[in-house]
Amino acid sequence: MTTIFKTPFATQGDKASIPVEIQPDGSVSYTQGYGYDYERDQVTDPAAKDIEREKMNGIFHDITEAIGEIQLFGFPKWDEAGKPYAIRAIVYHKNKVWQSKVENNNIEPVAGNAWVELKADATAGDVGAYSKTESDQRFQPLGNYTPSGYSYSKAETDTKYQPKGNYAPAGNYANKGDSYTKTESDGRYQSKGNYQPSGNYALAGASYTKAESDGKYQPKGNYALLSGASFTGASYAKDEIGAYSGTNRVHLKTLADGGALAITTGSEYRIVRIPYQNGTMSLAGDSYTKTESDGRYQAKGSYATAGSSYTKAESDVRYQSKGNYQPVGNYALVGASYTKAESDGKYQPKGSYQASGYSYSKAETDNKYQPKGSYATAGSSYTKAESDSRYTPKNWVGEIYNGTLNDGNSVKVNYDIRGRSLYMLSDRNEIGLTEIRIPADNLLVTINNGDKWTRMKTTENGTRIHIVATTLTIKKLYLI
Repeated sequence: MTTIFKTPFATQGDKASIPVEIQPDGSVSYTQGYGYDYERDQVTDPAAKDIEREKMNGIFHDITEAIGEIQLFGFPKWDEAGKPYAIRAIVYHKNKVWQSKVENNNIEPVAGNAWVELKADATAGDVGAYSKTESDQRFQPLGNYTPSGYSYSKAETDTKYQPKGNYAPAGNYANKGDSYTKTESDGRYQSKGNYQPSGNYALAGASYTKAESDGKYQPKGNYALLSGASFTGASYAKDEIGAYSGTNRVHLKTLADGGALAITTGSEYRIVRIPYQNGTMSLAGDSYTKTESDGRYQAKGSYATAGSSYTKAESDVRYQSKGNYQPVGNYALVGASYTKAESDGKYQPKGSYQASGYSYSKAETDNKYQPKGSYATAGSSYTKAESDSRYTPKNWVGEIYNGTLNDGNSVKVNYDIRGRSLYMLSDRNEIGLTEIRIPADNLLVTINNGDKWTRMKTTENGTRIHIVATTLTIKKLYLI
């Protein structure tokens, strides 16, 4: 399991700072590391140096502190010691992540020409792009649109055409207010019916009934009084005046809002109200009622000639709804073409390809051929097994000692054996050769051979072998 270094090594322990430059006294530095003085024989060489605990703590502290910064912050913290920073270097500073925009950057991270802040929650505005809302406001959805100017805008359509409706045929109609409303007509005129012919009739109640007349006047006859009388100028009677001839009677009666003319012809009675205004009256049926007019004609206005404009249904078929659309172009309808992501998943990049099956796939090629290289023809070189049986391993030295070595013995050899494979043959033939590696002088190495063991070390730069202790008798040493 990976260790997260929230606490650097030896945070509260003894530690010493490690210099960067090589030290004159040969002590450890980051440039040189541990020099040769740390390898010298601690017993025989006065220049030998110990591995200092405080300095080792300091090295581990520096390393784990640097690793911990990256583990916890994702990037190293900006530091004066790190200057100058290379272009595109990324650092953590004051709770933000910054990337260098220039080479040899010596400026402390701040928004400007030298550094740019890297954000996990960057907005479209941070990178100079439109947000989804802005894009929806600026551009129309993908679709097959007519060129700009090919259709009227909503404002132009509203100006040129009236709202959809069931209109009367085009004609010269009166504007609203120039004719009576239904209520006004009902108040001014009688209902349609079978009335006596138009004439000068007295209003109902403005003349005597036959019974009243018979009781009030003498029967028609040839009387001397007023018979054949004539008048010069106007003649008046209170409330009403009338005349009759046989069964035909005419009465003219005054009312508060005008007058009434009642006409009796035999048993038929007709009354005509005379409004208190100037004008010529027409008989019932000689003009249309408001309802009849509303059913026959459209409201007065300036209308286009029939056929000179599209109906709403025709406009809906020919034109799209008003909106903010993308520039004119030949676009595919939504769903009629693949999106970029669908195309990338469905097709390979445009290029000059061979037909399917014409060439081997990578897997087929890997199985069919060996990697490209300069190979010897079959049979012109030895196999690994043949080489192992014919030759000794590379750097094989062979036997470097033949004799007897026991506890406390040492032997001087002509080779530095440090870090190399040393093979030991003892008096236990059944054990065979045992491999030994001694990495450095004065470093004790123990070799176990079942119930037997040997402990040895080297000195004199790896050229003297010391048998410190053993339960075997060592007869031969081989070096590779």
